[in-house]
Amino acid sequence: MMELRLGFNSTSNSTAVGSKQIAPAVVMSLCCLVGLPSNIAVIISIAREWNKHLSFTLKLILNLAVSDTLTLCLAPVVMCGILFAWKLDIWSCRILIFLGHWSLYVGVLTVTSMSVHRYHNVIKSRVTNRMMLHRLERRHRRLQLIGIWILAFVFALPIFFTQGLKDKDGLQRCQRTIESQSVVVALLLLQILLGFIIPFLTILTCYLWLHKGLSQKAKSPSPTRAPQDQEPRNQGSKVKTYKKRLVVSIIVAFFLFWTPVHIINVIDIVTTLTKTSHPDVHSQLKSFRRVCGDTSKTLALLNCCLNPFFYVFFSRNAIKCSK
Repeated sequence: MMELRLGFNSTSNSTAVGSKQIAPAVVMSLCCLVGLPSNIAVIISIAREWNKHLSFTLKLILNLAVSDTLTLCLAPVVMCGILFAWKLDIWSCRILIFLGHWSLYVGVLTVTSMSVHRYHNVIKSRVTNRMMLHRLERRHRRLQLIGIWILAFVFALPIFFTQGLKDKDGLQRCQRTIESQSVVVALLLLQILLGFIIPFLTILTCYLWLHKGLSQKAKSPSPTRAPQDQEPRNQGSKVKTYKKRLVVSIIVAFFLFWTPVHIINVIDIVTTLTKTSHPDVHSQLKSFRRVCGDTSKTLALLNCCLNPFFYVFFSRNAIKCSK
């Protein structure tokens, strides 16, 4: 999971702003200017249709848009942490970092739920008593949306107790203050496990089973349908296809933008473990981490800005097919 340190690496003991701090700050400013209005527009447009039998996929997209908005709302604070020292108290540091990780875990769980829902739709088509299944779905989908936020809250809770204010290069930074190597490694492993490995394996398993199910369905003979029902059915299938492509695009973009962050987390684990045993390796990895760490975090933030453009592109195609 993204380590939202509000004090990025500083190479001087003064408050002078260097090029390494300016570049992430500029990117984060652009992300905030572009991503916040776009995600808010998505939230408003989907929320207006909430009472009109909104599909669960769109509810998950709304959930992801809310998560992205909360993440981007922290961008100005992160930018101030890049350019200057931390000016607020320790409780603000802990709460803001916790909120950032909470929203990020919500995004991870929402993207994972999209894949599970896609697979569930294929399984549902083979169930005989669909009416009973539909009633169960309506009862549990709202609980699932609430459960995503509760589970993400639990996942992010350790961050609240491990963040604090730390003097670094003469500047006060809001970052992890735990000195124990075992605790740091355990925390990083937990972030990689909950934020990447388990969601990735879940999504991969769902799509492998989905591909297997669709392949078997394609081989089985389908009953002939009346000609008058053919055109509306084709239009509906095209709309479903664009929804599927939207979900796949969101999932692929999510892992493309977030994989570098978890690679940096792995490097942090190795750096922590080699601090005393292999000081030369520790020094090299720390230098690499200082150069690439902030870039990976900034790249991950771009994912929050990219999703609204997916929504607009695929929704337009879906509307064209439904006309």
